[in-house]
Amino acid sequence: MTWFGTVSAWGAVVMGALFGVNAYFQFATGVSGWIYAIAALLLAYGAFRTLRKMSGGLRLLAGAWGFAAGVWALPLNSANATGAALDIGGIGLFVVSLLGLALTVTHKETK
Repeated sequence: MTWFGTVSAWGAVVMGALFGVNAYFQFATGVSGWIYAIAALLLAYGAFRTLRKMSGGLRLLAGAWGFAAGVWALPLNSANATGAALDIGGIGLFVVSLLGLALTVTHKETK
């Protein structure tokens, strides 16, 4: 189970890039995308510290995954409105964020 943190970190790199692109498009269209930019930076920094095996990297990565899951969960609340379409993509990204969080939390360090 020593590979859980590494897989979670590489997933955070990919998800951080996704958040970064989303933030870019938000800013380019004149909409505030700071929440996506912060999520991208947290995921990238957590992945960097985890892959370099630096102190606190896994804790930072777990917090970043939790923050990302929260960001993806916010738009899902509006799907409860009558006549709203079910957001399958948003649910999928929310589940991926929770899986990344689960991988990070269940990682066992060996020395």
